[in-house]
Amino acid sequence: MIQFSKIGEILHELQSLTDFVIIGDTILDLQLKRKGTDSDIDIFVLGISVLVDDDAIRDFAYQRGWDYGRTPIDTPRLFVPVDDDQLQIDLYENIQDFFVPKEIIENAIDIKLGNYQFKTVRLEDYILLKANAFREEDEDELKTIVYLIGEGKLSVDKNYIREHIKLFEENSESIKERLSYIGIKI
Repeated sequence: MIQFSKIGEILHELQSLTDFVIIGDTILDLQLKRKGTDSDIDIFVLGISVLVDDDAIRDFAYQRGWDYGRTPIDTPRLFVPVDDDQLQIDLYENIQDFFVPKEIIENAIDIKLGNYQFKTVRLEDYILLKANAFREEDEDELKTIVYLIGEGKLSVDKNYIREHIKLFEENSESIKERLSYIGIKI
């Protein structure tokens, strides 16, 4: 597990390259008040383009001794050494089938990792992003969230979810059906 204090230092350094919002599985770790994560960090970049500014991202990584790779949808992936471990940071923007409505980014909330402030999507929006993608691992993650809600370890605002489903336009009915299938009735 990589401590959030260390992750905060790394992400603070990344802020010198671009603004971003944390959008991935880290949201769940933060909601559960864990001290760190075993997951990668998924960020939605705001100040640059993962496609147009690919060389600048690669140079930024190499200048710091970080390794550089590609995500499954061919966006930058950074590998940052942390003690005896390695933190993977995946950078995304709206390309191909990867879509985050701008309203979700605008509704991001502030969190503190170590000594630094960052923006993350709300748990409800994270649930919607997972339901929109709905790969096998997304379905598993959603079922875990439903279990944690049932255990009283998490809570969600269903009215917020109901309103934000509309942001996915033509996919909104599919998202509603997927959420119902895993146990979140909207």
